[in-house]
Amino acid sequence: MLLIVSVACARDKVTRDVSLLPAGAREMIKKYFPDSEISYLKIDKKLFRTEGYEVILTGGTELEFDVKGQWKEIESLQTVPDSLVPESIRKYIKRYYGPQGVKKIKHNRRGYELKLTNGMEMEFDNMGNFLRLDD
Repeated sequence: MLLIVSVACARDKVTRDVSLLPAGAREMIKKYFPDSEISYLKIDKKLFRTEGYEVILTGGTELEFDVKGQWKEIESLQTVPDSLVPESIRKYIKRYYGPQGVKKIKHNRRGYELKLTNGMEMEFDNMGNFLRLDD
């Protein structure tokens, strides 16, 4: 019986109700993606608690947020807005890769993982220091 209750409570919820997103996530979307609307929002749940949020915007951009509304991952069909990439990382990319943009950026407790428009993947620490190319 407990197993049935836990499975029932673990269901993810898919909606378009923006009010279910934390305020920080709503503000970030409004600021950096003002011309996009939310196609859908998936609330990731495990047992009785929310684990995070996945958002798909009308332009195809995919965003992941933690329970507090801080972004964890952004993937764009075009490029991620420069202002979402830490300045030291932007400078490094410009210096060594010229006009390449960032298609995907992921932030976790260890640092940043990026994928550039030319397909290169790289990692940086939380201070924006280059760590390695990822192949």
